This record gives sequence, C-alpha cells and structure tokens, in this order.
Amino acid sequence: MRARVLTALVGGPLLLGALIAGDPWWSGVVALVAVLGLLEWYGLARRILNAPLPAEGLVGGGLLLLALAYTAAREPLAVPGFGSGAALFAVAVYSLGRAVTMPARRPLAVAGAVVLGTIYVGGLFGHFLLLRSLEPAGLALTLLAVAGTWATDSGAFFIGRALGGRPLAPSISPAKTVSGAVGGWVCGFVVVLLGSVLLAAIPLPRALVLAVVVPVACQVGDLLESAIKREAGVKDSGRLLPGHGGILDRFDSLLLVIPCVYYLSVLL
Repeated sequence: MRARVLTALVGGPLLLGALIAGDPWWSGVVALVAVLGLLEWYGLARRILNAPLPAEGLVGGGLLLLALAYTAAREPLAVPGFGSGAALFAVAVYSLGRAVTMPARRPLAVAGAVVLGTIYVGGLFGHFLLLRSLEPAGLALTLLAVAGTWATDSGAFFIGRALGGRPLAPSISPAKTVSGAVGGWVCGFVVVLLGSVLLAAIPLPRALVLAVVVPVACQVGDLLESAIKREAGVKDSGRLLPGHGGILDRFDSLLLVIPCVYYLSVLL
C-alpha cells in the first residue's frame, strides 16, 4: 500500500502538471506512456501466442500516434481519418509480410497482435492528444474523464467490497461483483454529471449522455485488460509502477473513456 501511495503522489502531480501545461509537455508525456504501454503489450502478446513478434511493429503504434497528433494540431474537431487509416494500413501490410518471414507458426496471429496493439495502445492513447486539443473545453473535458474514471473505479471497489454478491465476470475477473459494477456506475454518473454542468458548462442533454457512457466505458476498459492478462497468464501487465503494476494496468479504463468523451464531444 505504501508503494502504491508513493507512486500516486509522484506520478499524479507530474501527469496533472503536463495536462494543465498543454503542449509540448502533454504530447511528450503521452508519447512516453504510449511507448511503454506498447512494450507491455508486446510482452503480453508474446506470452499469449508463444511466438516472437517483429520489434519493428512498435513503430506502428508511433505512426498512428503521430497521425492523431497531427490531427489534434491541425483539425482538432475532426474525426481521425486518412492519416490514421494510412498509418494503420501500412502497419497491417508490413506486419503480415514480416510475420510470414519469421520463424512463427502462426503468422496471421502474429500480424493481428501487432495491428491490435497499434490500435489498442497507439490509437487509443492518441485520443488523449485529441481530447486535450479541443477548444475551449479540452482541459476541462480531460479532467472530467479522469475524475469520472476515478469515481467509477473507487466506487466499484469500495461498494463491491462492502456488499459482495454475485461475480460480474467470473471467467475474467472473479473479484469484481455486480454490486460493485452498479455502485461504480452510480458514482461515476454523479461525478460526471455534476462536473459536466458545474465545471465544464456542458448543456444538460450532452452531460447526461456523458454521465451514462463514461462509467460504462470505464468498466469495459478494465474488463478488457483483465481478459488480456488472464489470457497471458499474468496478474499485472508490467512492473513499472510500484503498487500499481504496469502502464496498461493504470490506464486501462481511460483508454476507452477518453475516446468516448472525445467523440461524444465532437459529434453531439
């Protein structure tokens, strides 16, 4: 517990400072976190497939991140399109060709793991840049996403621990309960709704949509990473963050929440 608290006390202010300062600090921090997350993804994929992955595929996540960063800088209100698609297509073609030439028994699975990692890590982390770049509410929306995620996670943990009950997804994460999921959703809903209306000045109809979606995306993101770790046979995605595990352990929920908040903000 001490290591967990110390990590939060050191890492939290650094991330918050970069978020408030904006670019280039925010882009630099997101890029660093994304690269570390890609390394963790490669470790998990190797364990799942029991096969080597082309190290050059790490560049794919960087290419997609750069494409989204370009979109954030030039067209922050746009839905990521041609640049992201071109980067992803290039990664897919290269990964398949490289996997075929490697001593792997499952080249399609290897190529798929590289492409999925590019989307799941590089692509989703890229939305951290897109959301922050929205004007004039990018900072407020990002803080809202973080606060909603924290409220959902905390509510699910404490309410689930207090009430117990039927497991939510026993084959993926036996410790999570239905009561915890419902409690977490309620906590996230309240925090996002109040924050949307009082702090971000978001109209009530859009605030209600955000309040409904954010806690759901948070818990789906958590379960998704739990499923990946269970498939790999590990408890944590890495050991970089003492008391927290790895980068993907810490950012699993936000990887879905941030894109949801971004697209709802742009499209509604």
